[in-house]
Amino acid sequence: MSERAKEYRDRMVVLSFVSVLLVLIYGPLAPWFVAADRFLFDLFAGNVRATSAANSVIVSIDPGRKTKDELLAEYGRLLETLQAEGAARIILPDPPAMDGDDSLPGWSALLSAETPVFVPMDHRLADVSSRSGVFNLQPDADDVLRTSRLWYLGGGTMSPSLPLAVALASNAFGTDPRIDRSDFFIFHSRYEPVRRLAAEQIVVGDGMGDGLSGKTVFLDAAPELIGAVAVLPSGQFVTPSEISAQLLAEIEQERTIVSPSWVRAVEWLAPVLLAIIATLFLPDRSRRDIVVIAAVMIAAVILIEALFLLVGRMRIDMGRAAIIFLGASILSWWLAGAVKKASVNAFRRGSDFLAAGRLEPAFAEFRRCEPTETLASAMYKLSLAFEEQAKPERADAVIRWMKKTQTGGDSPENKFSLGGRKGTPQRLGRYVIERRLGRGAMGAVYLARDPRINRAVALKVIPIEKEFEDEELEEARLRFFREAESAGRLTHPNIITVYDCGEDKHLAYIAMEYLQGIPMTQFCDPKKLLAPNKALELCARTAEALDYAHNQGVIHRDIKPANILYSLRQDLLKISDFGVARLTDNNRTKTGIVLGTPMYMSPEQLNADPLTGHSDLFSLGVTLYELLVGEVPFMASNIAVLMTKITTEDPSPVSNRRPGVPPSVDAVLFKALAKRPEDRFANGAEMAIALRNCAKYAA
Repeated sequence: MSERAKEYRDRMVVLSFVSVLLVLIYGPLAPWFVAADRFLFDLFAGNVRATSAANSVIVSIDPGRKTKDELLAEYGRLLETLQAEGAARIILPDPPAMDGDDSLPGWSALLSAETPVFVPMDHRLADVSSRSGVFNLQPDADDVLRTSRLWYLGGGTMSPSLPLAVALASNAFGTDPRIDRSDFFIFHSRYEPVRRLAAEQIVVGDGMGDGLSGKTVFLDAAPELIGAVAVLPSGQFVTPSEISAQLLAEIEQERTIVSPSWVRAVEWLAPVLLAIIATLFLPDRSRRDIVVIAAVMIAAVILIEALFLLVGRMRIDMGRAAIIFLGASILSWWLAGAVKKASVNAFRRGSDFLAAGRLEPAFAEFRRCEPTETLASAMYKLSLAFEEQAKPERADAVIRWMKKTQTGGDSPENKFSLGGRKGTPQRLGRYVIERRLGRGAMGAVYLARDPRINRAVALKVIPIEKEFEDEELEEARLRFFREAESAGRLTHPNIITVYDCGEDKHLAYIAMEYLQGIPMTQFCDPKKLLAPNKALELCARTAEALDYAHNQGVIHRDIKPANILYSLRQDLLKISDFGVARLTDNNRTKTGIVLGTPMYMSPEQLNADPLTGHSDLFSLGVTLYELLVGEVPFMASNIAVLMTKITTEDPSPVSNRRPGVPPSVDAVLFKALAKRPEDRFANGAEMAIALRNCAKYAA
């Protein structure tokens, strides 16, 4: 199975898994996932800063062994006292039960006094009070109180909760923009303790009730802890008065924890989005990468929920999304291990068969392996073994299979025909290969050593038989050696010296001077641009080198930053790839490669007209432009538009795009990039002089 096919298969497995998981978390397994979401909410809710109910006081009556009538009487006396003390409003979240109507007339006067008294809507006192609301604590299945309703629907009418009724009566509610009036729930976090007094302290007049004037008083017969009826996500136990005081403070101070209607869409979309991300990015990754990606994504999801809750006081449920990605990560991690193990076992068996001379079983086992550099070397050995047994058709079958399964990187010919560990060739001609330096459209460059004189060389390797059609192959081969020979006669301090050329294992190669420098493409990044005067000086050196080559009758044909090497340590510049570009001039290879790089080509080169040294100077002008501003002067989305721009349009002035570039540079570039060759500089030496004159005035 090819790497691409395996990746597709793994993605389908992950996609199927997360799809089933999505159905389960919103279907049969929903209760379990709800429990997981509650756990995540509790983890952060306990750290939410509680809203202080500084204007509230709780007054508790000790029911002791009081009878029902005695308790009602004490409630009545306490109400009178609180009204006399100037309490702003009195709330009875959980008043004692009442039987019959005998007591109502006496309570009617208390409840209609100037100080408003609020009672639960389902209590008998609501019949004689105009101030009431619904008080109904609804803990979750695990007995934790996480939500309370703002409104209740009953009998076709909407009734406010008791804390909301208090806020509405004082016009202290209705401005919180986070609350959608179609959403009736607010969420609990933690309780900020409220001042609590015993009823006896107020009734006997010991001075403890002097501070009740203007306060909101909650009256109950439920002493602290003993009368607790609910536990909050923070782990705190609260009484009806305590939870009512907390809710009232949050409503009036607009510090409620809410879940707006748009959050529902986020909660549904997040698991789907995470499922898509998992399907696209987890398959075909190493186990280490899967662990890192999973940790980062799950941490990000949990952090989003925490930030919404702790900073924005909004409840957003991301637990399902985290579990979706965790499940996909676990499956991908297992698949990666299973595939790796199967591939390793198959490779071991194939290697054993190859060592025993059993080539067909070896081929069968190798085809079960993941495409790797190690497999490439083994397959090359297998193809040679088939050739030694006079089975060239089987050797070709090995190479064809590797071509089919190869996905990017080196071509199979480069990877296999050179052999060597990890795809690095061991020997080509007389040259011993040490490591690969880079790769271009026409081949790869290796660091090699000439054992005759123990000299390091840069070996340019081109799979010439792969790149050209049969009818053009011989012509291309002759041209290659002819141009390499011409380049070998160039001796200039700014031109890479060509030492040798040859052909081995169906590969053409050129042995060149090895320079420990970097391509000028490194300085085309807008963040890494050279100083303008330095870029002008380096291009002047390049122009002088081109002038020398042109006087020797050699045209480069592919001047671009990638073919200009520069050593910062030695301040040494050299042009590379003389003798290579001519190989494909006026020809198209099997793989569709054409001469040069279109964005650096002159108009006459694009039109396939005869070339002179003026074409190299045009390409040098494009290179200079890119070194100064970080992009080429002519850019387009396709080759047709690019050709039109190069042949008809003028570039924008560089001096307007980068400070420190004098206007004289614009004149040099305008001349170098002229559409007609005769309108450009007469030669490279003239262009070099102009560049150095500009450098004197550049920053």
